[in-house]
Amino acid sequence: MKKKYYIYLIYLSVVTLVVTVVSVSRYSSTVEGGGSAVVAVPVIEYIPVSATFNGDPLTGVTGGGLVISGFQPGDELVYHFNISNHDGTRQNQVLLKYDISVSFDPDPQVIPLTYTISPAAIYQSQGEWTYLGFNGHETHSYTLTVLWNDNQYGTSHLNQEQLIEIKIDSEQADSLE
Repeated sequence: MKKKYYIYLIYLSVVTLVVTVVSVSRYSSTVEGGGSAVVAVPVIEYIPVSATFNGDPLTGVTGGGLVISGFQPGDELVYHFNISNHDGTRQNQVLLKYDISVSFDPDPQVIPLTYTISPAAIYQSQGEWTYLGFNGHETHSYTLTVLWNDNQYGTSHLNQEQLIEIKIDSEQADSLE
């Protein structure tokens, strides 16, 4: 019986040794290669088109802004601009959503101006966001109308300046919501 006991002990020792050697051994391989990653480019371009002041065309419409002096009650500024998914050298490669807002500086306003922004067409939108695609060139046209109401005039408005700024917030959209 002692002999069987030694045989089991030797057998168990051999199995333990084999399992330990196999589990401690390491396998490794080395792979060499190269590659490049491409990141999609978002492109949204603000393009000033034209402006009129009381029906008369204004020259020098640029992205830097318009300077109008002598704005009086009853006057109206109409400003046309576009938002595009290409800038002449690159095209948008992701689905973007954007929102257009107007701000005044100083705020609160020192001149009683009102404004409206009107799109030239119906563009795909969700809430306040408008979508700008990436399959082909896409341009959205807008009109900003700024008006000084005839009934809102006072001496406190004399020699005052008001800056009107168009702000375009954009971000990548996951999908059309």
